Amino acid sequence: TLLTPFKSACMLFTTLATYVFGARLPKKFTKVIHPLVICTSLTWVGAKILGLATGGASFLSVLSQYKVGSMCPVHLGAGDLLLFMLGPAVVSLACQMYDRKKLMAQNVAEVGTAVAVSSLGGLFGTSLLVRLLAIADPILRLCMLSRNITSPLAMAIASMIGADVGLAVSTVVVTGLIGANFGASILDAFGITDPVARGLGVGAAAHGLGTAAFANEGDAFPFAAIGMALTASACTVLVSVPVVRAALLKVALGR
Repeated sequence: TLLTPFKSACMLFTTLATYVFGARLPKKFTKVIHPLVICTSLTWVGAKILGLATGGASFLSVLSQYKVGSMCPVHLGAGDLLLFMLGPAVVSLACQMYDRKKLMAQNVAEVGTAVAVSSLGGLFGTSLLVRLLAIADPILRLCMLSRNITSPLAMAIASMIGADVGLAVSTVVVTGLIGANFGASILDAFGITDPVARGLGVGAAAHGLGTAAFANEGDAFPFAAIGMALTASACTVLVSVPVVRAALLKVALGR
């Protein structure tokens, strides 16, 4: 028990240090492999080393203490602290949005249209795609439906449609990594230079990771943040409606 705070501190330091290390690698490298992938891989290595250094605990045993779902200082895991900090981090996006409130007010129609299209298109488009791909496992099909929605609300949607929450979050992370690494390049390839369109597109398609990748695009970033928030909220509201949820499941599962 006394080792738990020490292990948590070590894992927290490892997570932060490896992410900073990954973020400082050459841009040509990080465009292909996101710092989060590097952070995860090296944190796993750190977990294995920590287990060996503290009495031979297994790799899975150390990982099980990473997030325990408690904010008690004695049992607090590194993941619990990072998850706690997610709330303030998301709220901080509002600062950028407020700075450009006039620009956003001038584009209310564009925002509303983008959110409506991305919400319905994201849910039903993904449902149709997983059906056309003939993915055998129904649970895997359902896990992919919330792929473009930020993790907390994706978990809620997964619960509503009977999907595995853990797998659903995994698809969310993969989607975000793809958007963060290749979103800007794809928009550039299609000649999309308008900051409103760029921000709304990446926010609706790649949620938080994609939005963070656009932090250096001053005018696009607030639209990415609002696109992420409104699309996730709209999708959650839609799935909570029984008729819409039934239609979504019918498209995805074919029954």
